[in-house]
Amino acid sequence: MGMYRYGEEQNVAQLDRLPRKLRVAFACVCAERLLPSFVEWAHRTGRDNPNELSAILARVWTDLQDDVMTTEEIRLKADACMALVPEEDEGQWVDVRAYAEDAAAAVAYALRCRESGKSQEAAWAARRAYEAVDHYVINRLNIDTNRSGAEERVLTHPLVQAELGRQQRDLVDLVRIADLPASNLALSLAEFRRLAKAEAADFFQL
Repeated sequence: MGMYRYGEEQNVAQLDRLPRKLRVAFACVCAERLLPSFVEWAHRTGRDNPNELSAILARVWTDLQDDVMTTEEIRLKADACMALVPEEDEGQWVDVRAYAEDAAAAVAYALRCRESGKSQEAAWAARRAYEAVDHYVINRLNIDTNRSGAEERVLTHPLVQAELGRQQRDLVDLVRIADLPASNLALSLAEFRRLAKAEAADFFQL
C-alpha cells in the first residue's frame, strides 16, 4: 500500500459520486473523530455545557436517520457551532483550543453540507480533521516546517497516515452502500458512526 496524501480535489470528485445524505455522513464521521478534543477543551476551560457540540452532531446523525431537520434548525445549529469556540483573546488559552475549533468547524461543515448538498462542504470537514492531526504532529515533535524534508516527515507520521487512510476508506465504503435500501442504509450509517466514535479515542494516539 502506498503513502496517503491529502487531495481536496480528489475528495470532492469522490463525494460528487454520492447522494447528499452520504456526503453529510462523510462530514459527520470526520467531525466525530475530532469531538473528544472539543470536550477536553470545554472541561479544561470550564464551559457550562461541554457536550453541546456532541449534541449538535448527534442531531445531524438523527437527521440522516430520517428525523428530518428544518432549514431553520440547520442554520441555527450551524451558527451555534461557530459560536462555541471563543476568539483567541477571549479567556484562557490551552493547547487543545485549536483542535476544539477544528471540531466545531467540522460539525458546522456537516450542517452546511446538509443544507446545500455541496461536496466541498464535506471536503472541508475532512480538511479540518487532516489539519488537526498535522498540527498536532508538528507541535508534538517540534518540527521546524521551514527545514528541508519537514513536510514529508509530517506527512509520513503514522497519525497523519492513519487519518488520511480512514478518510479514503470512508469514501470507498460510502460509495459501496449508496444503493442500499433505506433500512439497510440506516444500519450502515449507524455502524459508520460507531466506528468513528471508536476511532476518536485514538485520533491523537498510537
